[in-house]
Amino acid sequence: MRFGIEFEEGVFSKIFDILKQNEGKELKIDELLKACLENGIVSSDYLFLVLQELSSKKVIESSRGMVKIGSIPEEVIGSSKEKVAERTKRTRKIFVTPLEIAKFYQCPRRLWLEKIVLSKQEKEKVGKVWDGEAVHAAVKLMIDNMQSEKDENFLISKASGEILKKYEGIVQLEKKDLENFLRKFLELIKEENFVSVYSERTFESLREGLIGSVDVIGFKESEIVPIEIKYAAFKGRIKKEHLLQAIGESILVSSYFRKEVNYSYLIYFQTNSLVKIDLNEDSLKQFFRLKNQMQKFYSTGKIPPKSKLPNYVKRVCQGCHVKKACENIEILKRMIRRI
Repeated sequence: MRFGIEFEEGVFSKIFDILKQNEGKELKIDELLKACLENGIVSSDYLFLVLQELSSKKVIESSRGMVKIGSIPEEVIGSSKEKVAERTKRTRKIFVTPLEIAKFYQCPRRLWLEKIVLSKQEKEKVGKVWDGEAVHAAVKLMIDNMQSEKDENFLISKASGEILKKYEGIVQLEKKDLENFLRKFLELIKEENFVSVYSERTFESLREGLIGSVDVIGFKESEIVPIEIKYAAFKGRIKKEHLLQAIGESILVSSYFRKEVNYSYLIYFQTNSLVKIDLNEDSLKQFFRLKNQMQKFYSTGKIPPKSKLPNYVKRVCQGCHVKKACENIEILKRMIRRI
């Protein structure tokens, strides 16, 4: 959770480096966006603001998804940077992540303690938290190596072996289970006919007030598919908090590439399950309604209530990292009632 934009001069330098490298060329907008993604530019809004400035100065021409880039003088770069920086600095939105919205749905107090109060978080030394982190790391390593290595068995063995060695002593993962999961992940990539795949990319939408990381993004010829990895087990029905996170990440990807995302995937490690999520107008409205509710809720300055979900003690409290701080609030409330 963050108020306003964290302005970084380096973002604009990277954008102009990309544009300068393509002077005299006509490119698809999609090509520029992928170049921005590969260079760690988290928000394409910066690129489009820069393109607007350059268009007003007759340096570029754009139409029907194409951009023709002319010669960009240094004085134009300087003035464009200043104007775009001034526009972005005026943004006064609260930026939240899809995961934070999912946590708010689970328990308003938990998120308040984690992000507003910044309570000390107690993480387990061995177990599920680290297992989940290791699974994500193995997928990332495998995807990062896919360009240079085509042998699938080697990719799987290398990723699982290196990650289990790195997390030795704090994870309870079996090598066989991790390898089976990675193999199914590769099967998904082939079945979907992805042209390219990226892992663990951060996106930011200035327009929507959202920021967050997406585990995997698969590109087809005309579609983009976000993929979220969950260490949990799938038990026949998607938990709403998982659905909210997946919807939010799809919004981020859609906003970045200016393309509609029609569906995404949730992959559950413990049951090796693949769940497809079709996105529609109702699900998007529900997400933004909860986002607005969350922002209004925390502006009151009051201590939020605990979770009201059914079976919340087992579902939310059991693995909560700020459980001690929450228990102290409950003790204090009981003491006040007795006075």
